[in-house]
Amino acid sequence: MSRRRVAMLLALLVVFGTYLPARGADRLTIGYTAISGVFAGLWVADHAGIFEKYGIRSGLAYIPAASKMVQTMLGGDILFAGAGGIAAVEANLAGGDFLMVGAVANVPAFYILALPEIKSVADLRGKTVGVTRLATATDFTMRYLLRKHGLEPGRDVHILQTGDLFAAAAALRIRSIVAAPFSSPADLQARKAGARELVNMAKAGIYFPHDAWMARRGFIAANEDLVRRFLKGYSEGVHRLHADREVSRRAIARIVRSTDPEVLDAVYKYAVDYIDKVPYVVQEGIQEVLTQVAVKNPKARTAKPEEFYDNRYVKELETAGFYKQLWGK
Repeated sequence: MSRRRVAMLLALLVVFGTYLPARGADRLTIGYTAISGVFAGLWVADHAGIFEKYGIRSGLAYIPAASKMVQTMLGGDILFAGAGGIAAVEANLAGGDFLMVGAVANVPAFYILALPEIKSVADLRGKTVGVTRLATATDFTMRYLLRKHGLEPGRDVHILQTGDLFAAAAALRIRSIVAAPFSSPADLQARKAGARELVNMAKAGIYFPHDAWMARRGFIAANEDLVRRFLKGYSEGVHRLHADREVSRRAIARIVRSTDPEVLDAVYKYAVDYIDKVPYVVQEGIQEVLTQVAVKNPKARTAKPEEFYDNRYVKELETAGFYKQLWGK
């Protein structure tokens, strides 16, 4: 690993938080791909020291966009992360060995926000829309929406990579794009720039691995107990998110770097609305990704959804009564 990459990762850990190790605990740097409320369960688990309860000294590393996270994981700099499932699917179709072991959200949890003159999806014809990066959840969501309404991405509608959701809000403000997918808190900036909600994709009636917990197969095979303990800590973090609003708001404030009540309330509401309480990966969501990817990659036509995920760790916890103990049902 180059000195530059080491310095970058150390800086990320300092900025986004690392706990001093408990003696005998396993160190796990956990990657995540967006300053979005969808990761609030992770933030709470880290902030409240819940991972330490399960023998993990956690550190968080923010790498914007799932495609960049996958590249970082292939390089060995991050070993375990939450990222858009589409990136793992596309990496595996190209010869990678990623496995999703738990879900964060199983619907495309985005608001499609557009400038006021865009009254319908049909109005996007001939215009430019934004995504964070290609092969990410934002990219999948935008392409799905366009094709559903008879528009071919790249031909009928131009797609611009903005880098992250906040940059997409800035691009809307200067009108270099007319629409983009958003989650909270970036959607607040887009709305303040005059954007209005065109579509709420979470209500579109499709499953999609918006974000999932993943690692390379070799890491999972060598660290099965660590994977189980991570899922326990993360799941308890999601429960704490629902049960303790004030701790959750402090965890959110720490990451989004804001104490504005409007921001914290929006991120919190988005989180409790969209994060799955029991983190099963949904097979139909993986199939939806394969269907969309097959447009450009023939390998996706014969691939099976179950090749890309393994729910057995979540199933073991459910069978043992872990989730019933958390949620009381």
